[in-house]
Amino acid sequence: MEQLSQLQKNYYRLLAEKYPSRDRVLAEALLLESGLNLPKPTEHFVSDLHGEYRAFTHVIRNASGVLRRYIDELFPEKSEADRKRLATILYYPEEKLKLLKEAMAPEDYDALLKTTLADLILVAKRVAAKYDHDQIEATFPVDRKKILNLLLLEEAGLRHKAGYVKTLHEKIVAYGEGEIYIRDLADLSVRYAVDTLHVIGDIYDRGEEAEKIMDYLMASPKVDIQWGNHDIAWIGACAGNFALIANVIRIALRYNVLHTIEDGYGINLMPLVRYARKYKATAAFYPKNPDPHEAQNESLAKLHKAMAVLQFKAEGQLIAKHPEYGMDGMRLLHRMDLESGTVEVGGKTYPLSDTDFPTVDPADPYAFTEEEKHVAARLTESFTNGERLRKHIRFMIESGSMYLIRNDNLLFHGCLPTDEAGNFAPTSVLGKPLAGRELLDAFDTAVRDSFFARGEKQKAAADLMFYLWCGEASPLFGKERITTFERYFIADEATHKEEKNPYYRLREEADFAEKILRAFHIDPDLGKIINGHTPVKRMKGEEPVKAEGKVLVIDGGFAHAYRKTTGTAGYTLISNSYGILLATHSPMKDEERRIADDIDVTSSLAFVTEYEERRLVKDTDGGKKGLETIKELTTLAKLYETGEIKTQK
Repeated sequence: MEQLSQLQKNYYRLLAEKYPSRDRVLAEALLLESGLNLPKPTEHFVSDLHGEYRAFTHVIRNASGVLRRYIDELFPEKSEADRKRLATILYYPEEKLKLLKEAMAPEDYDALLKTTLADLILVAKRVAAKYDHDQIEATFPVDRKKILNLLLLEEAGLRHKAGYVKTLHEKIVAYGEGEIYIRDLADLSVRYAVDTLHVIGDIYDRGEEAEKIMDYLMASPKVDIQWGNHDIAWIGACAGNFALIANVIRIALRYNVLHTIEDGYGINLMPLVRYARKYKATAAFYPKNPDPHEAQNESLAKLHKAMAVLQFKAEGQLIAKHPEYGMDGMRLLHRMDLESGTVEVGGKTYPLSDTDFPTVDPADPYAFTEEEKHVAARLTESFTNGERLRKHIRFMIESGSMYLIRNDNLLFHGCLPTDEAGNFAPTSVLGKPLAGRELLDAFDTAVRDSFFARGEKQKAAADLMFYLWCGEASPLFGKERITTFERYFIADEATHKEEKNPYYRLREEADFAEKILRAFHIDPDLGKIINGHTPVKRMKGEEPVKAEGKVLVIDGGFAHAYRKTTGTAGYTLISNSYGILLATHSPMKDEERRIADDIDVTSSLAFVTEYEERRLVKDTDGGKKGLETIKELTTLAKLYETGEIKTQK
């Protein structure tokens, strides 16, 4: 054994407190050694959830079709209707069993419970086969741990145990516990069908229940987040950036989805309501998802327009404060001529479709009125002090990053800014020229500083969140400019165009993908780039698999607003010990009846990569860490053997 430094000796003395004897050390090492030869844990990749809680939780509970595949494999003799019913019970045990109980005679319902219990035991065993039993047992409810152990460990096919197991199943139902154990087995199957969930950005935006998604993620055992541009907007809003507060409220008004803001986070919009009375409701500001009551749509349009003008003022102030952002082209209020009804954009004059700007002073167009100052202060207070929002944003930052490297996969939401030749494009927005991985690392630090830093450092980082939201060199935005003002006030669609970064064209090419993988020290023969952010327009012939399989794009469908162009309800990925599978989800025809009618959303599940040999834990990043731990444990065992460390009494 090599000579240890004093620091190393101190470390092993601390490790000995956890493993106080040689036998304990070696027992742990044996468990780890054997665990390395278990199949690779399953990873689930989702992206661009956009507040669609219902669709998200369904995809999570069915593990992107994996659990339905297990049911088909285990029960080929069952009818399609019976397998669909079993799948629905697995996904939504309480809701489905309640409906069945109401519709069935008591004796038939009890028989169903016995059958379902036996079926879900087989499903749970199939799912749990990849894991050490101690891992599984640790998640059991304490009061039912012994029974659940028996259900999963005892084999009904053994001659001496057949009666024992049959009685156990029958009495669980007879004692009125069938529903509870079915729920336990369903939850266990869902929990262990996937080991780790990767969320590749944009939890927030145009859906109704982003806060519920955040609650779900916080309760999940293994989850990581790669921030999207809409997530950054909310992080910046929580950090006190009023330009981003205005953006997230405006988007919610645009799509008539105020639930998350008002009910989810308790943000009071009444100051904005009073202020908005100054504005007229014009066509451009009526909600994309209209309310059944026309009067409500008119009110929403006034709020929407008032918030948009506040946003343009706040953005103008922020951009003027930071000339290094290079975003002066977005400052258009001072380029308006309200008398002639025109605005100058890019050196060209266009007619304004709307000249109603009652709070814009042509002499100082970006200045807040006293009432606007009050509205901005009240809204900022709500966003920065809301307990639930701060809890969610803290989790998002602590569990998130600009990118993640995991098991030869590179995960990031948007792009890696490049020039037309495919070189990583530098920007000095952070004080010095940065490009590629260095740029992402620097932005990662800034995101954390926006929430955790104090004083001027925090304020500067909070300002920078606006650049990450819509700046030209932002990896999360990925466009030359954002044209919000132009889309509202200029009819000429030439002004609406937002030129994408060359990355989005170049990622179709294998050489470019390999260049990126090498920049992140990933073997290009093994690695994949997994992106979200840009909806895959399948109806126009676009495919999610690009660059000869080295790039996988899985945005495109969770948000209802995208489905007219995507034609899907989203893509997700499953990475298991056999390979990587792409799930294509079909929109639910009747979401309200998904439980009653046993409606699923996965339309196809196909391998995009099949491994030549089944991958084991030892082939993963976790396996590499396990090997390091085993090495440390064997060293500690030798220290016990030589007497350098004494057995703890």
